[in-house]
Amino acid sequence: MSGFGQFDAGYNRHEDRILLRITNVNGDEFRLWLTRRLCGSLLTDFKTKTSAYRISMPDAITESATTGSNHDTVLRAQLEQQAVVAQQDFGSKFKPGENFPLGEQGLVVEKVNLQPNGKAEGVHALSFQDAKGKGITLGVTVEIFNSIFEVVERVVQQTQWNLPVTSSDVRQSKLLQ
Repeated sequence: MSGFGQFDAGYNRHEDRILLRITNVNGDEFRLWLTRRLCGSLLTDFKTKTSAYRISMPDAITESATTGSNHDTVLRAQLEQQAVVAQQDFGSKFKPGENFPLGEQGLVVEKVNLQPNGKAEGVHALSFQDAKGKGITLGVTVEIFNSIFEVVERVVQQTQWNLPVTSSDVRQSKLLQ
């Protein structure tokens, strides 16, 4: 996907899933369904394992690799997420796309993967795939990566899933542009 536009997330009680919608500047909208199981993994193991890539300081990855201690890296990543959130606009209205490359119904995400510097230096490749490998890969900066976690955490807090979240602020709007 090129030309990131906005993303939005909301809980669908009937489906008992979170719908993550991502648009680009070409008018495409990608709809991704996140299950309780996936969100549990995303907000625990995946978030911890990718903590070094959620810190904007260039020495963060080297430091965490050499010290072997992930605890400080996780805490620094959480502080970075809070700092990013303080600068984001979560109040804008989401502008839906016109085309749906993954279908109007979207796809149920089975796997989330991060390829560090997979798109360019400082831009990681974040992939969402269904059980058949169909999906989308986004080029994400540290700011966007942290914002995605924040948006998912805010929506998870509206569910009755009792998943661990560290979101700093719960607001009604989950939009980021």
